[in-house]
Amino acid sequence: MIKILSALFLITASLFSQNFEQFLDNAIKNSPYLQASNLNLEQAKESGDALSRYANPTLELELSNFTPYVGDSNIGYRASYSQPLRLWGVGNDKEVLSLAMTQTASSSYKHKRANFIKNISLLFTDYANNKQLLTLGYEELSIAEGIYNISKQRNEAGTISRGVTLQAQVDYEMVKIRIQTLELRAVNSYYTLLKSAGISDEIDLDFKYTFSLLKDTDTQNNPDLNFIQSKQKKALAQAQVNSNSIEWVSVVAEYEAEQNQDILRVGAFMPLAFFNSKSQEKRISQLEASKAELLANNKKLQLSIEISKLKKQRELLASIRFQNKKTLKTQTKLLNMFEDGYKIASINLLQLQTIKNNLIQTKENIIKLNTALNQNAINTNYLTGVYND
Repeated sequence: MIKILSALFLITASLFSQNFEQFLDNAIKNSPYLQASNLNLEQAKESGDALSRYANPTLELELSNFTPYVGDSNIGYRASYSQPLRLWGVGNDKEVLSLAMTQTASSSYKHKRANFIKNISLLFTDYANNKQLLTLGYEELSIAEGIYNISKQRNEAGTISRGVTLQAQVDYEMVKIRIQTLELRAVNSYYTLLKSAGISDEIDLDFKYTFSLLKDTDTQNNPDLNFIQSKQKKALAQAQVNSNSIEWVSVVAEYEAEQNQDILRVGAFMPLAFFNSKSQEKRISQLEASKAELLANNKKLQLSIEISKLKKQRELLASIRFQNKKTLKTQTKLLNMFEDGYKIASINLLQLQTIKNNLIQTKENIIKLNTALNQNAINTNYLTGVYND
């Protein structure tokens, strides 16, 4: 009866619970952390536009009063207009840098988003693991309660001693204490998940979800690698901009009206890069690009090793789970047989409890193996760039 009610409760709860995909989608949309990261992308776009804009012109107006020693005074004036003009090629270099700045900010946001998804997914597997262990605890409690009831009946019938019945009672009560510990772990992991997701309201969350591998072993779209490569491109673009020692030439047009003449002047002003040729800035950017290239090569090597490790780990986990499931079938048959035997006093309590404990341990192993396989899939999906889309 307890098993039937538990099954009905799980079915009813699943109908009104939010599944993981819905939970993750809401977390991504409402996360203040990701919203703040997205603002960095807008800031980068504005900074890029500011980098490539033209300088403002300059207008000078001057009024003069000519007062000779003898005769009437006269008024003169001067107007001057100057416009800085960007030299050929500098504009293109700055546009490339502007685009690189935007791409770096975009890669940074995708990197943070991918890490957010990975962390939420891993926290969910921890929560799901604790919830499944709690469910298993209730199943163990049901079995222990059944053994305890049979022991009481046999004690009343005089086929076992009071001490054996007390032993069954202790086992039953110990399972209840263990369930309280499992409930505490499930509660802690639930609120840790909500806090990390940026969700303040309690929600009914369906913990039954299987993570699958969504991509092959290609790591070209890995968020860590893409972010490093974008910084390399930005550094190279900055070095190209800094290679322009002189960026502007000012063109000047001036008109001056004096007492006896009008003067029109047209000219150009160009700074001379004698002392500040931006050689240090260019070298710094080049070194930054070289450093990013080395980091990218190192990341590629790490990704290759990590992917190989996860693949091998997944194969071993699947093999161990298969063996546990195979053993579980035998243990279930054995438990049913010994329960029936215990009812007719052909089996002692110690044997039955040992079989029960082994069966529960095998089911716990399977739950933990499923969790490890889910976490393996999450980490593999992150490395192959699934969460970078």
